[in-house]
Amino acid sequence: MRHELVIFDCDGVLVDTEKVANEHIAAVFSKLGPKISGEQCRRLFQGKTLEDMCSSFSASQNLPHDPGLAGIMRDRIESAMESGIEPISGAVDLVHSLVEDKILLCVASSGSINKMHKTLGQIGLLNNLQNLLFSAQDVGRGKPHPDVFLAAAKAMNVDCRNAVIIEDSLSGVQAGIAAGARVLGYAGDTFTDAAALAGAGAEVFYDMADVRRLIGLN
Repeated sequence: MRHELVIFDCDGVLVDTEKVANEHIAAVFSKLGPKISGEQCRRLFQGKTLEDMCSSFSASQNLPHDPGLAGIMRDRIESAMESGIEPISGAVDLVHSLVEDKILLCVASSGSINKMHKTLGQIGLLNNLQNLLFSAQDVGRGKPHPDVFLAAAKAMNVDCRNAVIIEDSLSGVQAGIAAGARVLGYAGDTFTDAAALAGAGAEVFYDMADVRRLIGLN
């Protein structure tokens, strides 16, 4: 099955940032309420914007909403992303092969554009993708709402129903399905709940080398 557009999520699909980011999220939350681990944060909030994470956490702990909390957390995470970020296995080769084949692609993430610049720059993909980045922070609602995927497809002049989305989080899969796209759920990380991704409508795969075959390229 060929598609007009391939939309990648960023964290957990192109760059291996989830562990580092969630350790910092947990550190901030643990100062405000009961101690929480990075793994717990990842299970609770994977795929969501920092604003949605902070709102959910504050509500769960009956804390007043702090509009500056997400910004503080974002600064910490983006500072931590300055060095030491690795690509998801096979992701760089996959993107390069799609570019060589002139396949239309872009990235739609819950993270900020600035964060994507830092992380994608470290793994050598920024030159390929810097003008093809879309953040849920720049649209009305974050994942699991479909807004960022719909905005990305519109900007690329493609009907989202003719796109394929590559995601690794439950909220991301839900957003992609809500956008009307075909969704491939990457479960190469042992943390990922493959059954949950499949239950939400994704076609689960475990190796980035499988993507070309799944989208009908070889």
